[in-house]
Amino acid sequence: MKLLVFCGGDSAERIVSLASGDAVAGWLAEAGHCVLKYDPARPGVTHTPSEKLAPPQIGTLPPLPRNTDGFDARTVRGILDLIEHERAEFVFPILHGGWGEDGTLQALLDWVNVPYACSGALASAMAMNKQAGRVAMAAAAVPIAKGFVVGAAEMRETAGVVKRAQREIGLPVIIKPLCSGSAVGVSVVRTEHDVEPALLQIAAQGDVALVETYFSGRELTATVVNGEAYPLIEIRPHEGFYDYANKYTAGRTDYLCPAPVTEPVAAAIRDAAVRAFNAIGCRGVVRVDFLLNERDEFICLEVNTLPGMTGTSLVPKSAAARGESPAELMQKVVRASLRKSAAPA
Repeated sequence: MKLLVFCGGDSAERIVSLASGDAVAGWLAEAGHCVLKYDPARPGVTHTPSEKLAPPQIGTLPPLPRNTDGFDARTVRGILDLIEHERAEFVFPILHGGWGEDGTLQALLDWVNVPYACSGALASAMAMNKQAGRVAMAAAAVPIAKGFVVGAAEMRETAGVVKRAQREIGLPVIIKPLCSGSAVGVSVVRTEHDVEPALLQIAAQGDVALVETYFSGRELTATVVNGEAYPLIEIRPHEGFYDYANKYTAGRTDYLCPAPVTEPVAAAIRDAAVRAFNAIGCRGVVRVDFLLNERDEFICLEVNTLPGMTGTSLVPKSAAARGESPAELMQKVVRASLRKSAAPA
């Protein structure tokens, strides 16, 4: 099949997306497909699977904040011209963050009737907006942390945010961008003096903030493929929490798969991951992140509809624990997406 892998883009997660695109294109080619990579931020240029787009090392420093306007006419023309010129049969988007993961690209592909991998436009938009995802998960009895959104009008009202946090959930808190990933812009806020820089960092990204109760616990993640939960992974950074540097620097984090938790706890988390997948309306492959405390209580942090596929990423590790190669996993996702596209509305 003639496949296009979309990677790169213009979000703060561009470099990570390029690395994921390099990996996914190689795995799809290994599965027997005719594959080209395409960066929508660079219209008119395609790359073979063997051409590496990402630097050898993603780096330890998180990218500078980006405040982008998303798709413009040139970007859209580039995508549509490429699909027509290459007679593409399928698109595998691996554009982390921004308009590649928020449903914008998916809506465009729906409009021109081109099938694509992973979640559709609505599910993508819901998962990208963490509050929308939280509402859907809470309705499905998926445990989440207490929290509130700081709207655009309140982003510079630091004193008001501090008072609300103290009144509703108490310090310390986690302050994160409402619509971003790869731990870009996430801060652990322990004192009221830390609130302002955390909010300013998020405002520089053109985003608003989600403030959540600080939940101390082990970091676990569940891969869900076509509604089936894979083995859990425990994430153990050598220092600090699972931030950008610990995510994308080999050797700074240990990954235990299957996670060393009791089977009843693992089953409960896997079940919650599947309920989150279904509540948001996902398809294909997602990664669902959790925290687990010493009392075996857990919360769901978020659902990632286009999870990373780099050399340190979690989804391929979980698949390997089931005996699935990355190429087999990609083939499973493609086939399920084609069946979904062919089903009557």
